[in-house]
Amino acid sequence: MSEVIPEYYGETLFIRTNPWGVAITFSVADATDEVHGHDVCTVRLSHETAKALSMIIHRQLKNYEGDTGIPITIRSEVMKALDLSQGDW
Repeated sequence: MSEVIPEYYGETLFIRTNPWGVAITFSVADATDEVHGHDVCTVRLSHETAKALSMIIHRQLKNYEGDTGIPITIRSEVMKALDLSQGDW
């Protein structure tokens, strides 16, 4: 019998880096207050693992967009709030 691995959902994330590694905390917004919510889980990674993960996710999403012909869009308000641009992709 295999162990059931828990699954989590989070639409908000906080990323922290320090000399020892990277911590990503996933959160879910409160349905009545968009500012407050609750943390779901924190994943801690080495710098190397975090960088490799970001590269793998980037490749997977580019492949998804290419295979489906559907671009994954991010609202301009979100891009601005995160200080991102299309050039970052």
